[in-house]
Amino acid sequence: MNGRRLRIILVLTLVMLLLLTSGVTALAETGTVSPAAEQATVYEVAQVTEDWTMWDGITLPVSVFYPSNAAPDEKFPAILVIHGWTLDKTMSEWAAKYYASRGYISVAFTARGWFGAGGEVGCMDPEKDMRDVSCLIDLLEADIRFPLLTDGKGAVAGITGASMGGCFSYMKAPRKDPRPGDPGDERLRAVIPMHGSFDLLFSLYPNGVVKFFWATALLASTYMGNFTGFMLNLMSIAMNRTMTGMQKLQALLKAVQKMVPPITRVTDKLAYIYRVAIQRNKAEEENAKQLLRVRSARYWCDAEYDGVVEHPITAPMLILAGWNDDLFYANEGLMAYQYTTGPKRIIITNHGHLGCYPGPYPAADMGSPESAWVREQVDRWFDRFLKGIENGVDAEPPVAFWKGGAPDNLGHASAYPLPSTSKTSLYLGGKGPDGRGTLRTSIPLDLIGQDPMLNTGLTGAISLFYFQDLPQLTGGTAMNFPRRLEFMTIPYTEMRYTSAPLKSELTIMGPPRFEAFYYSTANFTQLIPWLFEVGPDGKETFVSRGWFEGYSTKRGAFGRTAEPVEMQAVYHKFKAGSRVRLKLATADLITCWPNWTASAISVQRRLGAASRVILPVVPNSN
Repeated sequence: MNGRRLRIILVLTLVMLLLLTSGVTALAETGTVSPAAEQATVYEVAQVTEDWTMWDGITLPVSVFYPSNAAPDEKFPAILVIHGWTLDKTMSEWAAKYYASRGYISVAFTARGWFGAGGEVGCMDPEKDMRDVSCLIDLLEADIRFPLLTDGKGAVAGITGASMGGCFSYMKAPRKDPRPGDPGDERLRAVIPMHGSFDLLFSLYPNGVVKFFWATALLASTYMGNFTGFMLNLMSIAMNRTMTGMQKLQALLKAVQKMVPPITRVTDKLAYIYRVAIQRNKAEEENAKQLLRVRSARYWCDAEYDGVVEHPITAPMLILAGWNDDLFYANEGLMAYQYTTGPKRIIITNHGHLGCYPGPYPAADMGSPESAWVREQVDRWFDRFLKGIENGVDAEPPVAFWKGGAPDNLGHASAYPLPSTSKTSLYLGGKGPDGRGTLRTSIPLDLIGQDPMLNTGLTGAISLFYFQDLPQLTGGTAMNFPRRLEFMTIPYTEMRYTSAPLKSELTIMGPPRFEAFYYSTANFTQLIPWLFEVGPDGKETFVSRGWFEGYSTKRGAFGRTAEPVEMQAVYHKFKAGSRVRLKLATADLITCWPNWTASAISVQRRLGAASRVILPVVPNSN
């Protein structure tokens, strides 16, 4: 079958699919209006959709939404809405139209390399992707069609987006005394990253461990961007009740043309980073890590990663994160909060990455239970810092976090770390009454305490990414599915350490930390800590997990974590009578890429080499 005939069949098939789905009326064009929107003027919205030429000659598809019934002298701030990975501006148009109805000039565009856009996917490349965002603001300023609010700095603008859009938002945030090459833009007066990465090394390569599932899924899906972008366009066309049948057919044919070629153009740097990491190529590792660093906002705040904030973010920033987001952890939102000196707020829900987007959605019954409330907070942040509306956001507690139970069970604090936070160390100890290891608060005095472990790249368990709240995106309820499936016991691939029953409640908020001392017969040593609460009935409740892979040029050498490494940030209240349990594994498929070299590991729990887990304990009233 020749290529022309195949394309004809494809088009006819899609036309039939479009006709079958064009009668779907359950999906509205915009989501419900939040309480904040009800109090604001609701404008009629006009739309301009064009291809705009960037600084290097490539073009990006752009949709600008703006109030069409404004007074002649009215001016409006701008909001740039960035789409997620493998998608295109269609995802952002829902929100852009909504913001325009509230009195903003909203820009939704397809980032470089994705469906219908010129260039190649660069993954937040500061020299290309970030420069495109500033170029879009330049073009918006110069376009007399749009009643844009400006001042001495230029356009009064904000930026937001989920997932990759959150990464863009962090990167474009203006910083104090920016270094040469800093991608920030001082025209951005309000920044709202939603479940984005602040530090890609921490997201994908934490403490030397390759997060195998996410790294592989992201890289593989990149090359399918034209297909996934096309499918999103197809859904949007089918749901659009304002288009005639002929207009839908024309839009469909245009979308089919954009899907050629079917394989997305991607910078070879992404495959290079992946290959170096999977091969554990130490000669190239630092270069590969640097390619991730420069695509991370944390690098532009502190190039050395030494904890000294040299160039903090100055724009007012509202950070949205989720305790269960195992792609871009809540740790990263908490990092960004600490690297910000301007007005700031962080909201941490209980959701994972697939349930991150608070809306607006194309249907009123979509989203998580608290989506409408979170969207209201976004509305109020933009209104305060782009329009100057005194709505009280400045006086509200800057830290809000889910505490368990109902979606609206939020804790509030004036700062992070929470006031009165203390560090409690639980040291790995010898065998208890059950014949297993113990956790204790006292430093071990044993001079020879150690536990033998084996690494073969496999254990008797498989870990899963968090996707429980995915059904909520379509109005369903969250699933109840384990984070870890245990099939069998493979001796010495996992150790278990359990504390004595707690005499009172123990509340933690933030990232637990893990510190390990060991000897290993291999150059690479992977140790994966899992933290659980064990009830009086023996039932385990997952709390947090972490990642560590050490390297030594000599086999059999003594090794340790350079410093206690961060585990996944969490809020959790251990009940009185329950116990704290640490499971330590030598591998963690499918989440992590294992070390396939068989080796013996001796975990140290002795005086001078006391392996431990450190809990960020807060008062139980929090």
